[in-house]
Amino acid sequence: MTIEIKQRYNNRVLFTSEKTTLKEALEEAVAAGAYLRSADLSGADLSGADLSGAYLRSADLSGADLRSADLSGAYLSGAYLSGAYLSGADLSGADLSGADLSGADLSGADLSGADLRSAD
Repeated sequence: MTIEIKQRYNNRVLFTSEKTTLKEALEEAVAAGAYLRSADLSGADLSGADLSGAYLRSADLSGADLRSADLSGAYLSGAYLSGAYLSGADLSGADLSGADLSGADLSGADLSGADLRSAD
């Protein structure tokens, strides 16, 4: 099975994987150091995913399930996380500057050292 992670504005393919789930494909992309700016991951089930250090600037993660995900040190500047489920997520040291977190569930999330400048 081929999974493509695409940019949300023009549908350009950012990463291609032969994994069986989007979660596995995204973890593979992050491990490979993929540049995932503006990726369309809205509504994705990424619970428990290891996305530490991910480059997801301006990505659309609205409504995504990121419960207990490791997003430590991730670059999420300008990301759209409206309505995302981030309970128990590790966002320590993450760059969330300018991110839209309106309606996001951050209960129990670790935000220590996170950059939340100009975040909604």
